[in-house]
Amino acid sequence: MIKIRKNIILSVFFIITLSNYVCAFDNDNLLTPKLIDINSSKQNASPNYFNLANIVDTLINNDNETVQDETKEDDEAIRKKFVSSTSKFNQGNAKVAYDEYEALIEELDNDTSLLTLSKVLLEVGYFSLAQKAWDKIIYKNQFELNINDLKKSYLPEFTLSKDDEIYFAKLYSGIYFDNSANEVINELQAKKKEYQTNDYANFMLSRANLAQKKYSQALNSINKAINLNPDNVNYYLFKVDILLEAKKYKDAKSLIEKIEKDKLSINFIDLIQSKKQTILAYNSKDEREKKYYILNKEFLEGNFEKTKKDCQNILNFDKDNAKIISLYAKSELALGNIERANSFFVNSYKIEKDNLDTMIGLGDIRYIHEDYKNAIKIYKKALKKDKNNYEIIIKLALVQRQYAKYPKELKKLELLLDRMPKTQYLSWYKAAISIAQKNDVLKEEFLKRTLGVNPLYENALGELVGLELKNKNFINAKGLIDTASYTLSKNYYYYYLLGMYNQATEKKRDAVRYYKTSLNLNPNFETANIKLLNLIPDSASEEI
Repeated sequence: MIKIRKNIILSVFFIITLSNYVCAFDNDNLLTPKLIDINSSKQNASPNYFNLANIVDTLINNDNETVQDETKEDDEAIRKKFVSSTSKFNQGNAKVAYDEYEALIEELDNDTSLLTLSKVLLEVGYFSLAQKAWDKIIYKNQFELNINDLKKSYLPEFTLSKDDEIYFAKLYSGIYFDNSANEVINELQAKKKEYQTNDYANFMLSRANLAQKKYSQALNSINKAINLNPDNVNYYLFKVDILLEAKKYKDAKSLIEKIEKDKLSINFIDLIQSKKQTILAYNSKDEREKKYYILNKEFLEGNFEKTKKDCQNILNFDKDNAKIISLYAKSELALGNIERANSFFVNSYKIEKDNLDTMIGLGDIRYIHEDYKNAIKIYKKALKKDKNNYEIIIKLALVQRQYAKYPKELKKLELLLDRMPKTQYLSWYKAAISIAQKNDVLKEEFLKRTLGVNPLYENALGELVGLELKNKNFINAKGLIDTASYTLSKNYYYYYLLGMYNQATEKKRDAVRYYKTSLNLNPNFETANIKLLNLIPDSASEEI
C-alpha cells in the first residue's frame, strides 16, 4: 500500500507540473549514434537496435555496492527487474522476457514510466505489451498526443499475434546478440510467401541484411516495409541508416529532408536533428563545414562540455572560424558562463555578421543584461533572416513583454505562438538553455513546456533535474529521475542524473560511482567527466 501511494504521488507530481502547459498549447532510438569520424571509412553501427548488454554488466558488477535510499527501495527493485528482463531478451529468451515485461507493467504505477517503458517495448517489437502499458496510464488525456505519436511511429500495419511478437523478438535478438543474422535471413527467405504482406517481417529482414552489410538487399526489404506501411517513421529512419552505411549520402540527405517535411514525429525530432548533422557532414566538401556539423551534433545531443572542448581544439588552429566560435559561445551560454559566451559571440560577429546563431546569441546576452531595446533590434534582424524560427519568436515575444512598447507587434507574435506546431517544442528547450540562464522561474517554465509536449525528451528532463537539485527540491528531482529510468536511448544519461542527485545530497562516493558508470557507457560524455574530476579529490579524502 505504501509503495502504491508513493508512486502515485510521484506520478501526480509529474503530471500536475506538465498538464497546464499541455492544455495551454493544445495538445534515441535506443542508442545515441556515436560521432562520426568524417575521415574514416569505418561506418557506424546502426543505432536502431535494442542493446542493454553493457548496462546489464555494469549493474551486475556494482550490485553489491549499490547504496539503497530507504525511500526508494521499491524503485530500485523495479529498475533491477527491468534490467533482468532486458538481459533475458539479450540472451534470446524472448518468451521469458515478454512475460517479465508484462509482470513489470503490472507493478508500475507511474504514468510517465509506463509511457517510457512503452517506447522500449515498441523498439523490440512487443507491441501488445506497449498497448497494455498505455491502457494502464491513468491520465490518458495528458498523454494522448504522445501515445498516438508512438503508434504512428512504430506500430506495424500487419497485425501480429503474441506468438508472432515473441518469434520476431527472438530473431531480433539473434541478429544483434547471437551473431546469427545470416540464419535469420535464410529463415525469413524460406517464409517469403507467408510474409509477403507483413511489413514487420520485411523490416526484420532488412535489419538482418544490414547486419551482414548486404546493403542492396536491406534497401529492397525496407522499401517493401515502407510500401506496406507508409506512415511508420521508424522504417524511414532505418532506411536512412542503411543509406549512410552504404555511403549513399545524397540519397540519405534527400530522405531526411523528406522525413522532416512529411513524416515528422514528436518522438523522433531530436534523433532526426542528430542524423541530419551526420548527413550534412558527409555531403559537405568544405572541411570547415564538416567539422561544424560534427560538433553541432554534439551540441544538439546536449554534450555541451565536449562541444566546447572540441571547438577550442579547432580554434587553436583556425582562429577565424566564425561558425565554430559561435558554437563555442552557445556551449558556454548553455553551461551558464554568460560573460564568456558574450565575448565569443562578439568575436564571431566581427568575422561574420549574418550568422543566425551569433545574432540570436547576441540578442540573448542583451536580454540577460536587461538591455531590452537592443535585444529587440537584434531578434527582429534575426527573424527577418528566418521568419519560421520559433526560437526567435519565443524570445522576441518575451523581450517585448518586458519592454512593453510594441503592443501590436507583441499581439502578432503571441498569435504565432498560439499556433505554434507541437513539432517545434525544441524551441522552448533552446530558450531554456540560453535566454533563461539567470532566471530559474523562466527556465523551469520553458522546460515544462518542452516536456509538456514530449515527456520523453531527456535533455530537457536533465536540465529540469539540475534545476530542482539547485533549488534543493530533492524529492522532485528523484521523482523525475525515477520516471526516466526505463528509457534506453541514453542509459548513460540516467546514471549521470543519479550522479548529480547523489552529489547534491552530499553522497560523494556514490556520485563518483554513478559518474564512472555513465562514462563507462559513454566515454565521450564530457559533462560527466568534468563533474567526476571535480569530485574525485573530495571522494578520496572521505573515510572508507
